[in-house]
Amino acid sequence: MLEEQLKKIRSAQRISAATVIGALTTNFFTLHGDRLQADDPAVTVGYGTFDQQTVLFVGVNRGATLQQRLDYHFGALSPAGYRKVCRGLTQAEKFGWPVITLINMPGAAADVAAELNGQSQALAATISQMGRLTVPNIALFLGEGESGGALALANSNRILMLTNSIYSVASPEAVQAILKGAQQDLTKYLPMTAAQLAEIGLVDQIIPEDEQLLEQIKQALQQQLAELGTWSATRLQQQRTEKYLAVLAQFE
Repeated sequence: MLEEQLKKIRSAQRISAATVIGALTTNFFTLHGDRLQADDPAVTVGYGTFDQQTVLFVGVNRGATLQQRLDYHFGALSPAGYRKVCRGLTQAEKFGWPVITLINMPGAAADVAAELNGQSQALAATISQMGRLTVPNIALFLGEGESGGALALANSNRILMLTNSIYSVASPEAVQAILKGAQQDLTKYLPMTAAQLAEIGLVDQIIPEDEQLLEQIKQALQQQLAELGTWSATRLQQQRTEKYLAVLAQFE
């Protein structure tokens, strides 16, 4: 079951952040660079008009062709990528824009260069800034999202997932290695599918993967933004903290 899901979400035909942004927004303006080191192509950060309001979109670029995936580091963000995200979050906070993150990634870059350039600090800063936002934020998992790399983009008021998406502290392959090659269903040890995460209260909505997928995504985001738009800044901040604490309390 999980193997089939992984084949679907890692397929070159998987819906991309670029496709979603292109279909949902008008007048989209892309931010480039982190104002410190580089412009990480693995993430698109920009704002455009969605549902008659300006929204900041953060979209992980995984790539479809082999060359694209190499160029985008398979969606593994570098420290510069997370700093670019923080730059966008600062703009969203300043102008009162809601934030939508589109996630499909194996995690954050974990090579020597990333560590030397401050990956741990960049991740911590992104998690913190996402949590402190006084504007609504929504995370939508288009494929897989693993480790702190995904968590940094998912510290949100609402978490939405496509049916076959997964969200986990580690990739299924890493979990299997930790369990020393256990052949049992890994999800029995670690909830990671959309259905499992909805059951424990981490995921708020599962979007069916059918022929009307883009319309389904549009409607889901519109509905969630409409509700969150009525919340105070204090409530938005508190709810993010309470959401994760409530989930963690189930495993104490």
